[in-house]
Amino acid sequence: MTAREQLVERIEKATIEAERTAKVADEMRARSEAATPGGLTGYDTAILSGIRRKPNPKRDEARRNAYTREADAYHASVQAEEDLEYLEAAVARLDALPPKPTPEQIKGATAVRDRFGWHRVVRVNAKSVTVETPYSWTERIALKDILETKS
Repeated sequence: MTAREQLVERIEKATIEAERTAKVADEMRARSEAATPGGLTGYDTAILSGIRRKPNPKRDEARRNAYTREADAYHASVQAEEDLEYLEAAVARLDALPPKPTPEQIKGATAVRDRFGWHRVVRVNAKSVTVETPYSWTERIALKDILETKS
C-alpha cells in the first residue's frame, strides 16, 4: 500500500469520525438545553447563573455535567475536523511532489539527488546507484531513495 493510499484510507476514517463527533456534539447541545429550564436560547439570565427560589444541588450538578459533556463533545468535534484538514493537506502535498524517476531515467543519468543532495553517478546497478564522494571511496544509493536525476 502506497503512502497516498494510506492517507486516503485515513481520510475516510477521519471523515467518518468528524461526522460522528459532530452528531454527538449536536446531541450534547440538545441535552444541555433540556437540562436548562427554558432552554439556552431566549432564557432568563438568572437561570444559567443558578439562581432559583429553592436550592437543588442535584439538578445543579446535572446541569453542570450536561454543559461539561457538551463542551467536551464540541472540543472532540473541532479536533476531528482539524485532523481531517491536516490529512487532506498531506495528500495535497504528496500529490504536488514530482514523480519518482524510472529505472530507465536513472540509467541515463549523470547525477542523482537523494535526501542529502546531488551526487555524480559512477555506475548504475540493478538495485542501487554508485556515486562519487569527496573522499577516496564511493557510496551506494538504493534506487528507491533517488528523488531526481540529471542527464
